[in-house]
Amino acid sequence: MPHPVELHSLTKTYGERTVVDRVSFHVGQGEIVGFLGPNGAGKTTTLRMIAGYLAPTSGQVSVAGHDVVRSPSASASAVGYAPERPALYDSFDVLGYLRFVARAKRVHRADMASQLDRVVAACRLEAVAQSDVYKLSKGYRQRLGLAQALLGQPEVLLLDEPTSGLDPGQISETREVIRSFGSDHSVLLSTHILPEVTLLCDRIAILHHGRLLAIDSPSGLGTAVGRANRVELQVAPGGPPDLKDRLLDVSGVVRVDIDDRQAPYSVNCAVESSGNVEAAIARAISRDWELLSLRRHDPSLEDVFLHYVESAA
Repeated sequence: MPHPVELHSLTKTYGERTVVDRVSFHVGQGEIVGFLGPNGAGKTTTLRMIAGYLAPTSGQVSVAGHDVVRSPSASASAVGYAPERPALYDSFDVLGYLRFVARAKRVHRADMASQLDRVVAACRLEAVAQSDVYKLSKGYRQRLGLAQALLGQPEVLLLDEPTSGLDPGQISETREVIRSFGSDHSVLLSTHILPEVTLLCDRIAILHHGRLLAIDSPSGLGTAVGRANRVELQVAPGGPPDLKDRLLDVSGVVRVDIDDRQAPYSVNCAVESSGNVEAAIARAISRDWELLSLRRHDPSLEDVFLHYVESAA
């Protein structure tokens, strides 16, 4: 059975410039996948190809089992797309705009009222349901863009920077909406905000200069970057000169950096991601040196992202 979204060597070029370079991955049923990358990484271009707004130069993309190029109508009917700047028609009020979108998506007349109620409640638009679209704040415009994407009960949601420009309260509410719909839809959202993908996503795809560098769960990406695990020590001077060698003898320690220019010494140990190596480090130190502090740092998503970007460079 095909996945709701499948990409195979998807490529987009403009002249000699390659914007998306042979990207392959899938989004499973009920899965939220985050597209993480800096501005210009190719995230929006990839979403537009999945939505059918752009034709790929080469490769293949399918949505709900339909090839986007060969069966554009069938694939489009399975997609709800919320671009970063949603195309809202200012001449409508909020409910009028949503009715217009629902008709364009061929929502049955009998289901119209229930679907409108559903998306208005989900996106917390009750307070502005009768307001003109042109009067809406940036936060409400983003919510309305998300609401139109949810109409028609699409199998796949494509969200491009869904919290861009929102205040902290609005960001939290928008995340809750996305999370609540993630169990019933397959969601692919793009962002350059690191905490966003950690809080929302089952898997993270790291994109840089159009190339897919890695895709895994947040914990899986962290485990793969073992060098980002480190133990920081503060050690009082006065012991034997073989501090570094003593630490490298500890199983699980892969690299040691010591700053002994001032007291106390600052020691940074890169350690393997698995195992409780802190106790062994403490034992090795305390025999001949005074250990003042010890703290372990597991890799943050920022560490992981920078690792893959630096490795690609």
